Amino acid sequence: MSANLKRGCGILLIASVVLLSILALLPDADVDHDAGYTASELSIRETVDGSVTSTSYVNSDGVITEAIDMGYATVCRMRDDNDRVVEEHYLDASGKPVVRYGDYYGLSYGYDETGTVITYLDAEGNPIERSDGYSTIVRTQAGGRAYDDFHYDLNGQQVQCSGGYYGLHRGYNSDGQNTSLTFLDKDGHAVSTSFGYAIKTYQRDRNGTVVGEQYFDTEGNPVRSLLGQYGESYQRNEQGHIGQITYLDADGNPDPTNAGYTILRRTYHRDGTADTDMYFDADGNLKALSKGQYGIKRSGKVNLLLDRNGNIMLCVDNLLNGFPCMVVVLGCVVCLLMILLPKSLSVVLTIVYVAFILYETLMFREPGDVRTNFVLFSYAGRFLKEQSVRVGVINNIWLFIPLGTGLYRWFQKKWVLLIPLVMSVAIETTQYITGLGVAEFDDVFGNTMGGWIGVLAAWMWLSWKMSVKNRT
Repeated sequence: MSANLKRGCGILLIASVVLLSILALLPDADVDHDAGYTASELSIRETVDGSVTSTSYVNSDGVITEAIDMGYATVCRMRDDNDRVVEEHYLDASGKPVVRYGDYYGLSYGYDETGTVITYLDAEGNPIERSDGYSTIVRTQAGGRAYDDFHYDLNGQQVQCSGGYYGLHRGYNSDGQNTSLTFLDKDGHAVSTSFGYAIKTYQRDRNGTVVGEQYFDTEGNPVRSLLGQYGESYQRNEQGHIGQITYLDADGNPDPTNAGYTILRRTYHRDGTADTDMYFDADGNLKALSKGQYGIKRSGKVNLLLDRNGNIMLCVDNLLNGFPCMVVVLGCVVCLLMILLPKSLSVVLTIVYVAFILYETLMFREPGDVRTNFVLFSYAGRFLKEQSVRVGVINNIWLFIPLGTGLYRWFQKKWVLLIPLVMSVAIETTQYITGLGVAEFDDVFGNTMGGWIGVLAAWMWLSWKMSVKNRT
């Protein structure tokens, strides 16, 4: 293959990467979390057709209307001869299947003498695997109370949930209130989860409302959870949502989290989804976190950093999160600078960019719910459906494209292809050891591919420049 043909193929590949990245980062349709009616603002109408009972929310004109805090307009329940619900499905106002919690469209129930088998269903009524990793719950019951849950996959095999457990056991007080959850291994023994604890106990007020929780290991000793807290206490707003969380030490006293704040205050949209979080110390004073933010605002599937007045900050993180396509634009700009600047300045820019990568991937990261994800292409099934997944994949690629460009401009050797791989493995290993972020094979793949694309871009430029020089 001639050098010109190689360069042509390289240009086509890079142009395709840029175009596909921009298309993949186009946002999903906006969801207005405050528009519409809540369940409390609607009436309920029930109709019966044989064994199927349809319960619908209706407005003042008697029109079936979606309750935005429930996520559906109608729930259809099929009952057996003993009047037990054996299947239920959720519908929108037009009668079409609607997904609940972004996860399932319906449930089926099977019964025996000791409990219930609950299976999650897709829009066609077929069993579906939830994002937590399971398809079916086998629940034991006694006296009308649910005690043990064990989770199974589509093949009927016990499966470990994303939190690192196979099941859970509920404990009750003398009033019949659930006061504890014990997470179980496949044999039914207490097991420590990825959240840091094996047992979670609830504190309730005189009305039975949960106002706090504490965490314990398999032996019943107090243990820290992900943010470094031994427990939490809650204050709720008028709608019953948790409006304030105070993080506690082992003795139940307010205590700063690993991130530096002691109190989190949260606001909600009308549909019940969280809107903003603001951070405070134990005295109720605003607390700045690692990147200077005093809070976050949820915008779609991304978080935007807030200043002390609750306004969106002007910073790189917000620019990239709020306008995902800027990742591609800025990546192209940095690549061009690394190619066009004098070599000495390009080397300096490459070193600065390495520091930027370390800052974005390691510095000031807060603990995540899950430490590892060793399944390659684990997001393939959701790539086309969820913008947040596409943003994560594209960001991983473009984060390393300028690195590859700078490295090849600096060394001009084929062995630089190894550096993105080695650097990405080192970052993911550090994340696994420290618990900061999630160590993922997908990240290694995306980072490495991005670095190689950057190397290709620099090689094409230098090759073209050399060919022009030889012709002259």
